[in-house]
Amino acid sequence: MKICIFGGAFDPVHNGHIKIALTAIKHYKFDKLIFMVSKEPPHKNKHVANFGHRYNMVKLITDKYDFFDVTDIENKIAKLSYTYNSLIEIKKIYDNDEIYFLVGSDIFATIESWYKYNELFNYTSFIVGYRPGLPLKNMMDKIPDNIKQRIVDGNKIELLELDSIDISSSFVRDNIKKSKEYIPDDVYKYIELNNLYNINEE
Repeated sequence: MKICIFGGAFDPVHNGHIKIALTAIKHYKFDKLIFMVSKEPPHKNKHVANFGHRYNMVKLITDKYDFFDVTDIENKIAKLSYTYNSLIEIKKIYDNDEIYFLVGSDIFATIESWYKYNELFNYTSFIVGYRPGLPLKNMMDKIPDNIKQRIVDGNKIELLELDSIDISSSFVRDNIKKSKEYIPDDVYKYIELNNLYNINEE
């Protein structure tokens, strides 16, 4: 099978995430796209909602589509939540499958700081999503020369232009009561039921 891993905090999952995932499925004809909910990334601040809530919200989405799935593998790994460790575990499950890792250009720009970043290509190919108006030059200026060469050669890195999606999880969290249009209905109800992001506070 041809499988795409879409990693993220999904704090919360929103319509922008779904649009990105559907675009990747359509463009690359993946057999399956798996949302990989992060535990506590080493390079980011602590998540607002705990892992269980974030996983449950994503599962509400993936249950609607035959070609979507979600994994809690990062939460099960005792080691730090490095992409390298997660991909090793993913590869154990999908040993004979073709694995791709979907990531935004802003995140990929920091790849030199990732744990064992040069070894990641032993386990996956990368799809780097970018939006119009966010020039790739910003990313290219930051990544190391050997990664630039991989992009030029099309060596396990492909670039995917995404429609402009002006939604972020931080915006949704900060404006949760005004963000219903950006979140699937069942996810919004889950947020209300569990009083996530202080939605029920006056």
